[in-house]
Amino acid sequence: MNVATKPRRISLRPVTEADLPLLCQRAAAMELRGEFESSRMGSPRSIQKRFAEDGYSSDDSEKLLVCAEGGEVIGDVSHFVAHRYATARELGWAIHDPALRGQGYGSAAAKALVDYLFDNFAINRLCCGLVPGNLASRRVAEKAGLRFEGCLRGVVFVRGEYLDSEVFGLVRADWQRD
Repeated sequence: MNVATKPRRISLRPVTEADLPLLCQRAAAMELRGEFESSRMGSPRSIQKRFAEDGYSSDDSEKLLVCAEGGEVIGDVSHFVAHRYATARELGWAIHDPALRGQGYGSAAAKALVDYLFDNFAINRLCCGLVPGNLASRRVAEKAGLRFEGCLRGVVFVRGEYLDSEVFGLVRADWQRD
């Protein structure tokens, strides 16, 4: 059954110190992770250390929190250097509560991240890698304007095995046309 979802109103904001307990909880909550997410857990110490170092915002990478209309944190988006030799950024997104997935929040968050990056940084290319079969993330990528470009074989290590990664990309000129 294909149910159309209305566009969701979300906002993105930086991580604050008050968010650290939520990040620690999320890092340990294996039951909230989807089948395509890594099973690697982050320690509270590593989360606190990263926040102390750069507040989850540096030239190399940034994590932003996704907030619903009421201001509650429902997920996160991130971007990081995709290639050492280019300005390209790789994107990631997650809606924390499985009950909120499939309702348009991920698409709204990914689109907001794309707009934020092209509006504020001298970046020409955005991309993401998805495990084949991750149809929900594929729809999110496509709704954010990214297009399928190809497949990298055996590049992602998830839950004890190497998986292929479908590459989706978007360049500034295409974003400006849309």
